Amino acid sequence: MGVALALLPGSCGPGDTAPAVTSRLVQISAASASMLERGYRVHQAKCAKCHSFENPARYPADTLTGRIMPEMARKSNLEPGDAQAVLAYLLAARQLPPPPASR
Repeated sequence: MGVALALLPGSCGPGDTAPAVTSRLVQISAASASMLERGYRVHQAKCAKCHSFENPARYPADTLTGRIMPEMARKSNLEPGDAQAVLAYLLAARQLPPPPASR
């Protein structure tokens, strides 16, 4: 739970924004473009309501998969398919270069 709460550093405030789904993101992911788009849309609609984008590369993939996403999906009341899409999006985004620091 502590790791999941670490994803809330800027709770309900402005901060870094999630990277859009690009051809680069689709190339580095095992997920389909439509799955990544769904994950991005759900992230923006649900996750970004309460916290800024937290670079998923800061966490091991197994921590995102086994601890963080299940906890955040429960707190956000995500449907299982939406949770899977957000996870696919985050796993792809963790392979991108880090986002520029916010000011």
